[in-house]
Amino acid sequence: MHKAAQVEKSATTCETWHAPLQPPPLRATLLGPDIEHRRSLEAMLDTRCAVSWMPDSSSFFRDRPVTLARRLQRAFDQFGGTRDPAFRQALLRHLDEHRTEVVVAYWGTNPLADLLAIRQLRPGIRLVLMVLCYPLALDELGVRRQHWMLRRAAPHLDGVLFPSEAMRGHFQAHRLLQRAGREVADLVLPPCWPASFQPPLETDTPPAPASSGPNLIFVGRTDLSHPTIHAADDLRGLMRELLAQGIELHHVHSPETDDGHPLRRPFAPDSQTGLLARMARHDASLILYNTAACERADRFDLTVPDRLISSVAAGVPIALPARGYRAAHDHLADHPAVIAFESFADLARQLADRPRIAAMRQAAWQGRSRHAAEWQGPRLCRFLEELAPRPVHQPSRPAATRRDSAREVVA
Repeated sequence: MHKAAQVEKSATTCETWHAPLQPPPLRATLLGPDIEHRRSLEAMLDTRCAVSWMPDSSSFFRDRPVTLARRLQRAFDQFGGTRDPAFRQALLRHLDEHRTEVVVAYWGTNPLADLLAIRQLRPGIRLVLMVLCYPLALDELGVRRQHWMLRRAAPHLDGVLFPSEAMRGHFQAHRLLQRAGREVADLVLPPCWPASFQPPLETDTPPAPASSGPNLIFVGRTDLSHPTIHAADDLRGLMRELLAQGIELHHVHSPETDDGHPLRRPFAPDSQTGLLARMARHDASLILYNTAACERADRFDLTVPDRLISSVAAGVPIALPARGYRAAHDHLADHPAVIAFESFADLARQLADRPRIAAMRQAAWQGRSRHAAEWQGPRLCRFLEELAPRPVHQPSRPAATRRDSAREVVA
């Protein structure tokens, strides 16, 4: 055969050959409020998943007034899933348009009724609860109610994401997933913010200190008249004890904390990135709750609070009580700049060691890039992919010649 004809035949024979196909990305829908944890999940999943987001029913109806009828409906929904037609229609449309394979719902017990609704409407979708904060309640009756809610939802969950080993152990000790009747996959996924939240990485040294003397920044809530405030947020008495030790205290201004103390340094509310940039100028970020005011303080032993996540991302040393706060201490096990204190007098003594504080500020600043959501992405993607097995894509065979194809048809 002529050489040109051979080349032409070879080209004809192989013209439909395709390289081996990669499986399509997992289609994941995030369900929850539009908060920093949404950005964190998106950063984790962005490289290997097709990610979409939809508000949970509480966020979907956030502009509606909170009436007694709405509260009763919300409680009733815990038995059989969210029933509101407008939400269910929007939910179905989103899941179908995005061809969702797995839903990751967050925060605490808030999305449980929505997950029950998804199980009814689209039973083939895998459902994952990202707990983050649990229990939300700070009283005995509330904790028991939330335990009941979890046990009721457990048979419908395919996976659970815990922020700490302490919370996973709590779930196991109280058998909160036992009613599932089957194994519920779980993963401890330490929460962290995306790298984009962190101060610029170009500089090797932290910004100039806010003060030459001992100082702390507190980024918890101080708007104590807000309806969502709980007893553990009221630190006014503890703040006065701390200020009496000669420590400057920087926090967001509020009328409730405006007492004119000479060491109090209030500042205006800021964006998340602006706040993180401000935090790095201080000796330490104070992690503290008024746990003595709570009937049940389990939440603060099991949860990694957002203010701690922000502190790690900001590259600032962290000051927290030496007792309690198990999940926070576990989260900081490898952190180079932790100030664990037994009392405010002990905290003042540690902050007075200015060379040590300078070294801790440097270590926290240099280590901040190791605590970014993107580092957690591969573990979370593998976990979700194992929950939702993907179809196996076989590479295409080289196309047969017309004579070979005819033989296959005849055979």
